[in-house]
Amino acid sequence: MAYAGGTEAVNMDLKTSTTVAGAGMCLVNDSTNNTVDLSADGEICIGISADESSRDAAGTLEASSATVSMYPRGGVLLVQAEASQTFTTGLLVYVGDGGQVIDSNDHSSKILGIYVGSGAASTTAGDLIPVMTAGAATA
Repeated sequence: MAYAGGTEAVNMDLKTSTTVAGAGMCLVNDSTNNTVDLSADGEICIGISADESSRDAAGTLEASSATVSMYPRGGVLLVQAEASQTFTTGLLVYVGDGGQVIDSNDHSSKILGIYVGSGAASTTAGDLIPVMTAGAATA
């Protein structure tokens, strides 16, 4: 089944010592190493993880030479929220720490998109919420 209006996932190299624990995490460009990393406040999200990062033969998430599949921004994507966030239809959604999103601009957070879920949703850490990511902040 196509996701995000037919968007295909792309494989990316992951910054050494970074692991991605599942789908819906905000990924940013780590230009120093030409890899991707989990987002932090003030960073611009370039895509959302499609699943967890690669594992070694023992089944452990790899901490070096790891890869992750991600969906580039555009269209509606399911994104992990931080704990204790309240999203209402049409609310701006901001990139937060640890690859998750927040409901307000706490510091220098960048806009990821618009919450397009039905009604209000209060979250626990890791809840997936629908966000329209087309046309979000790039600077």
